[in-house]
Amino acid sequence: NFAGSTVDEDNWLQALRRPPIGIINGTKAARSHNLVFLGDDTWISMFPNELSDTQATETNDTLQKSRTGWARVRPFPSLNVWDLDTVDDGVLSRLPMFLLPPESENKSEIIRKEREQWRQLVKQPHMWEHSDFNEMTQANSMVSDKVGHAQLHHEWDMIIAHGLGVDHCGHRFGPDHSAISHKLAQMNTAIELIVNAIDRDDKPTALYVFGDHGMDNKGDHGGDSPREVDAGLWIYSNRKWHSKESDERTARVLRNAQELISSNALGSSFDQDLKESWWRNTHLSDDYKSASGEHLFEAPELRSVSQIDLVSTLSLSLGLPIPFNNLGTAIPEMFASDNDSSAEWGLLSVLRLNAAQVLRYIEKYVSNSRSHGFTDDALRLWNDMYNQAEDSYRELADAIGQNPKNRRQPHIRELEERVAAEYFAFTRMVLGSLRQMWAQFDPVLILAGLCTLVLSIAVLLALYAQSRLRSLDIIIARAGWPCISGGIAGAVVFRALSSVFVSSGLSHMTSLDATVAGLAMGAAATFCVALVSDSKASTFAFVPQLQWLAVTPATVLNVVAAVATIIHCLAFSSNSFTFNEDSIVLYTVQTLVLATSLLSVRAILSSSAGPKRASGTRALVCSLLILVLNRTLAYSTVCREEQLSACTPTFYGAPSASISTVYLAAANVVMVWLVPSTVTYALRRSYSDRAMVSKLWVSLGMRVSMGMAAAYWVLDSIDGQTASGAAAASSPTRSSAVNGSDWSDMRMALARMAAG
Repeated sequence: NFAGSTVDEDNWLQALRRPPIGIINGTKAARSHNLVFLGDDTWISMFPNELSDTQATETNDTLQKSRTGWARVRPFPSLNVWDLDTVDDGVLSRLPMFLLPPESENKSEIIRKEREQWRQLVKQPHMWEHSDFNEMTQANSMVSDKVGHAQLHHEWDMIIAHGLGVDHCGHRFGPDHSAISHKLAQMNTAIELIVNAIDRDDKPTALYVFGDHGMDNKGDHGGDSPREVDAGLWIYSNRKWHSKESDERTARVLRNAQELISSNALGSSFDQDLKESWWRNTHLSDDYKSASGEHLFEAPELRSVSQIDLVSTLSLSLGLPIPFNNLGTAIPEMFASDNDSSAEWGLLSVLRLNAAQVLRYIEKYVSNSRSHGFTDDALRLWNDMYNQAEDSYRELADAIGQNPKNRRQPHIRELEERVAAEYFAFTRMVLGSLRQMWAQFDPVLILAGLCTLVLSIAVLLALYAQSRLRSLDIIIARAGWPCISGGIAGAVVFRALSSVFVSSGLSHMTSLDATVAGLAMGAAATFCVALVSDSKASTFAFVPQLQWLAVTPATVLNVVAAVATIIHCLAFSSNSFTFNEDSIVLYTVQTLVLATSLLSVRAILSSSAGPKRASGTRALVCSLLILVLNRTLAYSTVCREEQLSACTPTFYGAPSASISTVYLAAANVVMVWLVPSTVTYALRRSYSDRAMVSKLWVSLGMRVSMGMAAAYWVLDSIDGQTASGAAAASSPTRSSAVNGSDWSDMRMALARMAAG
């Protein structure tokens, strides 16, 4: 991330460094966790408070007074991909300070050899010149008055070591270069030394080794190919934390959950990584094929987890709450040990906590946003799945009764696995549904949108060309009914095709989406065909004359309007432009109005007193008035979620409001009549209200589009009133799914049609 910004959302680093509050077992909690961070400096820009080094503040009794643990933070510059060693050397040179005992405590030959091995891993000799390694000047080294070498070795709770050499090597040389081999050997030795260190430690410790992405055949990443999005995960512990039996129980839970997800109509459309917990690594087997194309060996089957699961796993492993916004599922193998027969199965406890956290997120999201976009069916499904898991859990509790020894009974263990699978399936079902809503593109709707965009431009071109040859009355008379019939036919055909697209997994469109898309494409296509197929006058018969290319005020305005339209269309090719579409539309409209005002000034200066000068004056006054009105209206804002850090909503009347009030909805309804009537009145003086453009746009188009926009805000207001009535319900998911109006689909269709 080249421009990492501070993460203000709830996160496990924040919880790790948060001072504990309250009484634990009758005594005051001692402190928060001690943290070590070494590596990529992007972390510092994202977590500046959590990764704040405490060495300079440890000279007083701050650790005891604030009960905040100590932190050692050493970031290194990460953006120079030509530098393969600086970040890695910074990490590897400092890890021994925390993993190996001070020389004053242990002078054994083994420790001495390992210390020398660590030293040999560092490629840049000047790294040792840093003040961290200056034992003579304590103020500049890693220690402080309160935290010495012994504390740095014995009292750390978490070490984050983020190296970049392998990533930079891939970008610079590619994955097949010899430099990659050297880097991987360096990392392999480092991992081996870390394992040796934690094996000697009495403190229970887990080592997580993972990458955040892979790389393609050229060493790059950022696409969606398997080589780029897949990465390795290896977890090691110096304590026994699983057994053959626990692995078998975990496998049964995962397969049962897989059946629950795949048997559901919604779950069957999920990505493969959410439906299945095992994956075959075909990256290598695809490279080794016979002349006939057959694989020379079968790819091994491996456990597969989502990277989003690491957050919930790390949090629960550290005894921390799962961050509020995380929708991952704890990795089952980390909690499946069942050595304690008197306690609840660890995996079941963890998955129940996990499911409750996911449900809490959904409930808060629904209760705080009436525009959440969740369908009634999805809310009902999530609610039913969670309630089913809770009912099964109560059944399990009744079966165990008062005798903990019952937990060892085969039928109890089978019931435990079934309940765990239901909780796991619930969390995965929520994640899969939200991924489809928020993080997946719908290729069919994208293609339909592009077709509509192209056809709309074609309609404008054909309409402009025909207007050079005949009046708009004749054009509408000829193309009006074909346009209406084509729209109806398109809606019927596309809605029929939508069922095929949805069943095949190509799209997740609703029936309303399909109807609107088919209506738009069918109407635009038949309108163009009706104009182009006119035998009496070719649509582009005027082109050879080239008279329309003469530089006149009309052609200048046409060119500016065309460029503004193209800019608006191109804006959708970039996320950042799409997020700020309101600014782009304002810019293009103001540019068009400014061009009109300049042409009006030209008309005034080039003509003497008379109708032409009066017309130019009126155009200039109107243009200046529109410029002022547009700029004034720009202060009324409705912010996208991505804009909230730099945008304050003003449309609703209060920054914290997110729904339309009754008065606002009523004002929009009044404007549907008031604005077109005012424009028509202004056009009567010059008899411009009789022109077909005025009749089509002001009398019909403006009223229809503003009417749909007003209907949107009326429905939004109804949703707001319904939300206040349902606020007392015990479960927001249940109340919304059963009692709420949920006009989200209808409102979205109205917004799309009004904008179109």
